[in-house]
Formats: sequence, C-alpha cells, structure tokens
Amino acid sequence: MREFKRIKDPIYGYIQIPVTYMTDIVDTSAFQRLRRILQMSYSPLYSSAVHNRFVHSMGVYYLGELASEQLLREIDNKFGSGLALQGVGETFKLACLLHDVGHAPFSHTGETFYLEDGQDFSGLHAMLADAVGSDTFRTDIPADKSQAAAPHEIMSAVIGLDEYADFFPDTDQRELFARCITGYKYSDQSSVENNIKNCFISLLNSKVIDVDKLDYLIRDAFITGFDTVNIDFERLLTSITISKVGGRYEITYGKNAISVIENVVYAHDAERKWIQTHPVVLYETYILQHIISYLSGKIDGDGRKLFSRESLSVEGQMFDNGVHVSLLCDDDIIYLMKNVFPGELNREFFERRERRHPVWKSEAEYKVFLLDLAKGGSLLEEFEKAMSATAKYLVKSTDSWVIDNELIAKLEAERQRADETDMDAMTKEVQMKDKDRILKVMHALQNYADEKKFPCNFVVLMASQFGSGFGKVDFAETKIAFHTKDGEKIDKFSEIVSSFEAKKKERENFFYLFYKRDPDADVNEIDIDNQEICRRLFQKVVF
Repeated sequence: MREFKRIKDPIYGYIQIPVTYMTDIVDTSAFQRLRRILQMSYSPLYSSAVHNRFVHSMGVYYLGELASEQLLREIDNKFGSGLALQGVGETFKLACLLHDVGHAPFSHTGETFYLEDGQDFSGLHAMLADAVGSDTFRTDIPADKSQAAAPHEIMSAVIGLDEYADFFPDTDQRELFARCITGYKYSDQSSVENNIKNCFISLLNSKVIDVDKLDYLIRDAFITGFDTVNIDFERLLTSITISKVGGRYEITYGKNAISVIENVVYAHDAERKWIQTHPVVLYETYILQHIISYLSGKIDGDGRKLFSRESLSVEGQMFDNGVHVSLLCDDDIIYLMKNVFPGELNREFFERRERRHPVWKSEAEYKVFLLDLAKGGSLLEEFEKAMSATAKYLVKSTDSWVIDNELIAKLEAERQRADETDMDAMTKEVQMKDKDRILKVMHALQNYADEKKFPCNFVVLMASQFGSGFGKVDFAETKIAFHTKDGEKIDKFSEIVSSFEAKKKERENFFYLFYKRDPDADVNEIDIDNQEICRRLFQKVVF
C-alpha cells in the first residue's frame, strides 16, 4: 500500500502527502471547501489571481515539512533524545495543513463577520478554549483584542480540532495544534520543551518570517505575474537552527540566510504597498463588505448567524427565511446576492463599467496633492480627522455606503436630533464635533458636484499608510547564528547587517476619494480635475 500521494504544484513540483492525511483530511468536505475560497481579492487588479486557499494550504504544508525536518535535526544534534517532544513535528505539520480550514468567504474581506459586532473576540475564544480543553491554554488567550489572532485563525483551530479529532488523541497535542495556528505561545517557558514548542509555533505564525507568509508571497507573485525579488525558500529553511538566547531557546538562522531574510521583507513590503492598498483592491473589498453586511442583515436572527461555525459545517443550518447554508464559501455569497437577496450593489459588483474611480491612485499621489496644500501639521491633522470620521461613518454608522444628497440630508437630520437631545454636555460636544467634521467633507463634495453639474456620488476609503517591514522591531530582533571555533555566536539582524533604512510613518492612515464617472462620457476625456477637487475639499474642511 502506498504511504504517500503526490500533488503537482506549479511552484514546488511534487508535494508528498501521507495517504491518511489525504483520505481523512484533504478529501473531506470541510477541507475541499477551500477550493471555493479565493486566496485574496486581487483579481480586479490581476485577472489571473484566482488561486484559492486549497492550493495555498498545500504549499504551507510543503514548506512546513521542510522547516520542521530541519528544526528536528537541529534539536536532535543539540539534545539527542533527552526531550519529551513525541509527536511535536507531526502536530506542527497538521497545523500547517489545516491553518486556513476555517477561512471565511472571500478570505480576509469576510472574516470580521465571525466576530460579534465586528470586534468582540470573546465568543470565538470561548469556542476555541472549549475545543482545546486545557486550562494552561485558556490562561494564555490574550484579553486585549489587539493581541488576538485573526478571526480565521481561531476558527481554523476550532474546525481542525472538531473535524479531525482522531489526529489529536491527547490534550497536549490539541493545545500545541491550536497554538501553532493562532500564534498563542506558552507563557510558561521554564522548561526546554515549552521553549522548543514556541519555536515551532513561530515557524507557522510570526510577525516576520513563517511558512504561511513564505507561501503566499511566493505564490501571489507567481500567479499574478507581479515582479518582485526571488525568495530562495530552500536556502532559508535549511538554515534554521535553535539557539539559547537570554536563557531561552529561540529560532535562529545561519549566516547564509541573511540575503533571503532581506528579500522576504522586501517582497512583503512590495505586496502591501502596491497591491494590498491599491485603490481597485480596496474598492472591491469595500463593495464586498457592504454586500456581506446586507446579506447578514437579511439572514441573521433567532440566535443564528450566516458567518458562524454552523454554516461552515457539512450539516449546515436552516434560517428562518428558508435559506439553508452549509460549507459556506464564496459561491454561497454570490448565489445569495444574485438570486435570493439582490441589492443595489449587485450591479456594481458584476458590471465593472458602473464602478467608481479613484481621484488619486496611490499614497504617493495623495501626498503630492494634499501635503503641498497643508503647509503645516495642524491643518493636515484636522483634514485627516474629518476624512477618517467620514470613512468610518460610511462603513459602520449607516446602511448607506455612498455620499449622495440623500445621505447628506440624513446626516443633517441626525445632527439636528443630537443637538436637541438632552445628554451629557461633554458627550454632546464630541458627537456634534464629529458630525460637523463629516458634514464639512460631504458638503464640500456636494458643492463641487453641483458646480460641475454631475451627480453627488462619492466614496471615501481609509487605507493604512505604508510602513516598511525593515523598520519593525521584530525584523531587527531576528537572530543570526555564527559558528566559530569557540562555539556559537548569536547577534541581532539589526546589529550585524547594514540593511535598508525604513522611513518612519508620519501618520497611520491616508485616504482615497472615489467618484462616479459619467457612463456616456468619452473614456479618453478627463472628467474631473483631481488637483482642483483636492484643493476645494481641503479648503472647505479645514477653514
């Protein structure tokens, strides 16, 4: 009987997977669901970017096997068989294979809908703690949501433990599996074993280099055709070692990996700067988020949620309106929006000619137009506060998703009611100031549209200002091991390499402004003066 099955991957060649993993995991409905979930929402920008979470999971498994085998060899060289690490390597590889099994439809676009009110992690964390069944794990779940794992990581750990429980016969394995996927390390590092387990965790979930990031950087570049640096993953992963640093054992890299580590950070920078924050990609995400919010509002109720553990299961769940959902994936969202609950955004999602266009098309262009107008920090700060409040209002505070005359009238009425309401003076002042800022932005756009005789129809989106990974503490703290005749010497990356300098971010966010182009206009005609609208918007908002 064959021990392995081989899958041909366009990047790594043949990937060998144990037959039992193929038959009892990969071939199951819960895992096959990943074929129907796009890796990223890059297809509006790169037409070929239709790769899915299934192939990505195969790739992460392949890289995880290379990394774990290298780390286990290093552990064996340094400790022999004196450590209680039975099954750690296999648990790690299972975590690599299953790390995305709980991903939501449309990947990161949909995962916040797993949370209560889009921000409460308590329900997901309670589900995960129950699935693991370990008190030590429960105490290491972060209370601060800023330190929480991504919602899809928590859901993936839950589904992995629920659906494939036979692969995790004891609590220690269940706990390590969940920690590898979520990145929740053992806080008790008094034992060498826990130190080493934390090393395995960082190989799948870290802030700088892990096998998950490696695969998506390599695969995204390959599929999209986006030109970036070459990442020699074999050189990097075979340089992994383990060293004692400050009384604890950590992952370190051999000196031959220095150039590859720089390339990983450079590739990550390029993807974040030129693809992830591209206005076309952000606008696609914005539309999908409003569509999903609309569908959830139509379907959720009586304790049932569209984005939930139940909807991801084979059995699924029946909602009050007669809709049954199981193995929730991209296809379900498309079907529901087209055939069950068609909304106003459907046409724009499918009809690209209907989409709005960005007034400026990059962070650099935004700075050219706006920074020259600001001439000073306080003016720019006030402008960006108003833009931030407007973007958040469009996303969170209203069912409307576009700035038009109807929404402006609605906000004016809200402001009037707030002014007439008897409430705490300080609370009223904050609310009124926020609404006034938003109305300044909206009135400026409304006046511009009226003057130019085209419909008032705008969207404001907020994007994170670019900050290079070369400037991150975690990158600077990456350890490099040098072997000398006197033993091993460990140094931080930042202390031994003259790396690229990262300019510190001046502000956290910048903004895109989208407008509705006249469908009858000549596409070669310039129908909006981007410099003029920026100047008018800035002057109306800050003065």
